[in-house]
Amino acid sequence: MPIIHRITVIILVLLSAGCARTYQARYVETSHFLDDYSLLKDGEDGDALLSFWKEGTNWAAYKKIILEPVITSKLPDSDLNEMTHAENHRLTELFEYRMREALKKNFTLVAHPGPNTLRVQFAITDAESSILLLDFYTAVYPSARALSLLKRLATGTESFVGKASVEGKIIDSQTGELLMASADCRAGGKTIMGAFDSLDDVEQAYQYWASQLNYQLCRKQGHTDCPEPE
Repeated sequence: MPIIHRITVIILVLLSAGCARTYQARYVETSHFLDDYSLLKDGEDGDALLSFWKEGTNWAAYKKIILEPVITSKLPDSDLNEMTHAENHRLTELFEYRMREALKKNFTLVAHPGPNTLRVQFAITDAESSILLLDFYTAVYPSARALSLLKRLATGTESFVGKASVEGKIIDSQTGELLMASADCRAGGKTIMGAFDSLDDVEQAYQYWASQLNYQLCRKQGHTDCPEPE
C-alpha cells in the first residue's frame, strides 16, 4: 500500500473514531403502537422525528414514573420479524434497562399509579443489524467512504450500518391523559467503536433515546443542569 494511501486510511480511522455513534435518520415509518398518529408533528431540533408534547402540562409537578415493560410493535418489513424470540427479548430488555438507568437519575421509579406520577411506555418497531465487514470497509477506505456518504445524502443513512426505530408515549398515571407521543429512527455512524458487534448501532440508539428522554423531561421541569444526550 503506498505511503499516502496508508496515511489517508489512518486519518479516516481517527476521524471516524470521533464521529457520533448514531445519528437521526431522515424519516421514520410508524406502526400501530400509538392510538392517534394525527397528533404527531415534525419534531424540533433535539426531539424525535415525529413528536407531540401536550401544551400547558405542569411537568414540574411530576416526581415519579411508572416505566412499563418495553414491547415490540413490528413493522411489516422489519428485520425483527426474522430474529428469534430470544433476540427480540434481548433488545426489549436492553432498551428497558437503558430507560430505567436514565430516568432514575431525576425521578423515583414506582410500580403503582398515584398523584404526580407519569406512566412511560416505549415500543421497538424496527431493528436492523449492521453488516460488519462491509461496514468496516466503508468506514476506512476512502473511495468506499465517499460512496457511503453519497448514500447518506440520497437516503438518509450510510451503507451497511445498523438502524433502529421506536415509538413512545407518556400519560398521567391517574387520569390517562396523553402528555407525550413520539416516533423516531436512528442509524449508525461510521466509527470503529463497536465494529465487532452487529447490533452495536441498535444498542447505541437505545442509549441515546434513554438519555434524550431524561434530558427532555429534566428541561421541561425547569432544571438547568440537565445532561445532554451524546
